[in-house]
Amino acid sequence: MTETVAEAIAKKRDRGRLVTVPAGALVRDAVETLVEERLGAVLIENEDGLIDGIFTERDLLVRVVHAHRDPDTTPISLVMTRDVRFVSPGTTVEAALALMHVNRFRHLIVMDGPRVVGLVSSGDMVGEILLRGEGRFEAAVRQKLDTTAQPEKA
Repeated sequence: MTETVAEAIAKKRDRGRLVTVPAGALVRDAVETLVEERLGAVLIENEDGLIDGIFTERDLLVRVVHAHRDPDTTPISLVMTRDVRFVSPGTTVEAALALMHVNRFRHLIVMDGPRVVGLVSSGDMVGEILLRGEGRFEAAVRQKLDTTAQPEKA
């Protein structure tokens, strides 16, 4: 059975909770959010509540650190990725992962019409494929997850 991106989002620990940073924020604000939320990307939201772009760890590395920009004075809108790719909730996990691989990016916005319903990473998609797989490596992943999910015995 082929799993969709929507089904993968429903299984996520945070259930696809969207973490956004206002378009008027500074890079420092976005980095603090990334660290606090333990994320690799945040969505950038404009005053109208629409998504203007995405800011990722790669954006931080290439457009801020490598470019010698000051995170305390650089607006996030100057260094975010504006040309954001998205998929619909019905997109298969395999198709989403293939799109990420071909285009060399790690995050995809999931949109249902004009509404953003989630953000998935390549790691999320690989995890879903491994959890469904039948091979010995997939079984090892499932076993590891089962043992880490169980409470320790006293």
